[in-house]
Amino acid sequence: MVTTDSADVLKQIGRNIKAERARKELTQEALAHLAGVAVAQVARMERGESDTGISKYVQVARALNVNTVALFHGVD
Repeated sequence: MVTTDSADVLKQIGRNIKAERARKELTQEALAHLAGVAVAQVARMERGESDTGISKYVQVARALNVNTVALFHGVD
């Protein structure tokens, strides 16, 4: 079960993923393809609905060509 604090962290990471994806002018489908994950997974990550494990976040960061730390911007 995700606690409130964990949920807030996931939502912030999701906002960061979505913002980076928008800056790169990528669709969720394009990002999913580049990252090697399912489109539904990208959508859940952006909504902060599931903690997919660090390896998926690293894959997404690499696909976005950003440092993984950038996905955690604003997370305390």
